[in-house]
Amino acid sequence: MLMADTMAIFFVILGLLLAFPGLWLLCRGLWPRAVAGATAICGRGLIKPFVAGLPVTVVMIFASAALSNLGPPGKIAAAAMICLYLMVANCGVAGLATAVGERLASSIDSQQPWRATLRGGVALGLASLLPILGWFVILPVAMTVGCGASLISMLRPFVASPALSAGSAETAGLSATTIGAKQ
Repeated sequence: MLMADTMAIFFVILGLLLAFPGLWLLCRGLWPRAVAGATAICGRGLIKPFVAGLPVTVVMIFASAALSNLGPPGKIAAAAMICLYLMVANCGVAGLATAVGERLASSIDSQQPWRATLRGGVALGLASLLPILGWFVILPVAMTVGCGASLISMLRPFVASPALSAGSAETAGLSATTIGAKQ
């Protein structure tokens, strides 16, 4: 292996390590209510969002594979569908990262609540860089959980469920007072 190949692999990994937490912070900044809902859902457990996101993920994989066989317009449609899925899923993964970051609490969280997302994002990003386990288990499961958490969060106003009722303590997962109260 040449030195250039080694450097290329290193910089791709470094770029991913920087890009994922940045994307999750962007999602938190752009869609704070969706990320707060996903944080509350992921804070209660990961099985329900995983089960909710699995059918959507499977359908997206098969539909994008089928569309990509339809020539250039199909490939464009498949790429657009994958991008849409990744934005929805990463919005939920931002909630998952925030839930992880809130469990790794710091004294500065009351002043800068976005640091919980950064801390959890760095932890999740580093874990997803593990060879084999991170690439084929942690990252795909996190994306599936994120998709499910986003879907549950988006469907919450339309489905009246006592476990997912929109209460102030439930959806305030990103507020500084809630984070400060947990310490």
